[in-house]
Amino acid sequence: MGRSETKGSITMEQMKCYFCGGEVVECRITHFRQTPNAMAEFRGVPCEVCLVCGEKYFSAETIRRLEQLVAMPAREYVQLPVYDYA
Repeated sequence: MGRSETKGSITMEQMKCYFCGGEVVECRITHFRQTPNAMAEFRGVPCEVCLVCGEKYFSAETIRRLEQLVAMPAREYVQLPVYDYA
């Protein structure tokens, strides 16, 4: 497994990516998600990201918070240009 790390009095194994085995680190990202009405941008979302393949891992608490935010009015709206590739 990965290297052990101590946080307070709890020892935790460093998480490895499920897909490639790369190192996974905690960070905050901008996350885009399709909602029932439009594409939404969520800024400052806590997650863990694989440094090798970029896979993102969200905690259950973060997913619940994103679901709560989708049900609320957005703080800001922007217009995006849309293009058809074909």
